[in-house]
Amino acid sequence: MGTKYFRNFGVIAYRFGNNEPPVLFNNLSQYVDIIDGLKDTVSFSSKQTIIAGDRPDTLSYKLYGSTDYYWTFYLMNDHLRESGWPIEAQKLLDEVKVKYPHRTVTSNDVLASDFPVGTTVTGSVSGTVGTIIKRDLDMGQLVIETVDDKAFIATESIQYTAQDGAFYTAQLVAESEQYNAVHHYEDANGVHVDLPIYDFLNAPSGATAITNRNRVENRNNELKQIVVLKPSVIERVVSEFNNFHKQVS
Repeated sequence: MGTKYFRNFGVIAYRFGNNEPPVLFNNLSQYVDIIDGLKDTVSFSSKQTIIAGDRPDTLSYKLYGSTDYYWTFYLMNDHLRESGWPIEAQKLLDEVKVKYPHRTVTSNDVLASDFPVGTTVTGSVSGTVGTIIKRDLDMGQLVIETVDDKAFIATESIQYTAQDGAFYTAQLVAESEQYNAVHHYEDANGVHVDLPIYDFLNAPSGATAITNRNRVENRNNELKQIVVLKPSVIERVVSEFNNFHKQVS
């Protein structure tokens, strides 16, 4: 993918390390909002869905007959600038597994004062051992990094003995990979729904479970909906953009 986006940027002396000599480099703080201001102008823009296999350069060629205009997609779409290009389905699942690599257990027992982060727990039946690395008390959940990625049994209890000799146990009602664990529930309008306290599997009627994986997939689908400059105006708008950059550099 080319770098013509930067060709009209001014240059400044920049250090790439405290002990490195300054070198001339494009002034990345230079910004012209001419394209950013056209995203909601119907006569200049249209909606586009990024499909499987589309890359910025290939979509640019598909729309404009040239790969040179890929950078306009990022200036026209804040969510692409912030989150990057959408990821293909299989790669997305791999990314989700890396982002949420542990096990999540759910209990209706009171966990607020017990089972703190850093505690090593053991499954009463499975014998699985793991360390609590995160808690979500609103969902009755503990995220646990287990030895060898072993799972707990959804209906067993987890337990530990404190330094003072006190023994603690919690009965599980659910267990899953962290990426498949429920993050929250939503109603038909997409509004978050609270769960009954200490009854975390009894979601309100009509509520839909949204898992960690669902959240990432939903965000990725949002990234596929973009606004692009119409082919009829692309050259004119980019020419004006470059002229403005020359003036401010």
